Amino acid sequence: MPAECTAPMWIVNPKDCLGRSCLESQSIKTSVKDVSFVHLLIVLCAGITAISASAILIRVTKAPSLSIAFWRVTISALVLLPLWLSPARRRALKDLSLTQRWQLLASGICLGVHFWAWITSLAYTSVAASVLLVTTNPLWVGLLSPWLVGERLAWRTWLGIGLAMLGAAIVAFGDTGGGQSAPLLGNALALLGAFAASGFLLFGRNVRVALDVWSYASAQLMGAWCVLAIGMLATSSPFVGFQWSDWGLFLSMALLPQLVGHNSSSWSLRYLRADTVSVILLLEPIGAALLALLFLAEWPGMSTFVGGLCLLVGVIVVLRRSQ
Repeated sequence: MPAECTAPMWIVNPKDCLGRSCLESQSIKTSVKDVSFVHLLIVLCAGITAISASAILIRVTKAPSLSIAFWRVTISALVLLPLWLSPARRRALKDLSLTQRWQLLASGICLGVHFWAWITSLAYTSVAASVLLVTTNPLWVGLLSPWLVGERLAWRTWLGIGLAMLGAAIVAFGDTGGGQSAPLLGNALALLGAFAASGFLLFGRNVRVALDVWSYASAQLMGAWCVLAIGMLATSSPFVGFQWSDWGLFLSMALLPQLVGHNSSSWSLRYLRADTVSVILLLEPIGAALLALLFLAEWPGMSTFVGGLCLLVGVIVVLRRSQ
């Protein structure tokens, strides 16, 4: 039986960790002493704020949902293109095994589906409900892990999953959608986005240890771009013809939630345990709901409060037991 990690729960030095419970920390190459707590706090706060703003930027954009997803990913991919083309990173990608390449492709496809489903959901349901439901991906990762990676779940994990599913059901069926047209459809799309995000994480977990954060992000964005481009052509969605304000919002989505938000959490995995980062990311629904209240005058319903509390507590239980 491998030894358990003796490092503090919220922070990890790879030298202190052995065995299966700290697999993710084995890929960490930088000691936590190289970065201050204040630095970590600033990066994570900036990342959460940027991610929370994503739903607001999407809601005020007048372009079709698929076009929003396409241009968000396109601009992000263009920004990272020089990194993708660098000899060192291209060599790292070539060194991947055939299985890892297929996993990377599958991860990118899931990322594209995630963006399409979640961004579309915001046209039909409230910001609070959509963001709460799309952040349930740890729940689906927990449910899929026994079949995909052979991990047995403890009874407390099942308890957390049950509590989270109860909360998700309360939000999905009880939320009025903040005055939006079809809250049930929007909530279903948000759950599909969460399920796709789970595939993105599960397929990418074995590839992430072999690549640096920028190579990993750029490769996944290329896969997501292909999926969204095919979707744009298949549905005859417009590539151009948007207002100047929409182009500014596309750029903001790419630079803030995508590059600053998601990559700050990926960067923090070099210094913090994965379960700690995942719990911190659960602040996104709270931040998004507050921003929606501030800028859109959108009040979450009582079912969103009650269901959201059950959901977040359940997800935290699942994350804590996953280590």
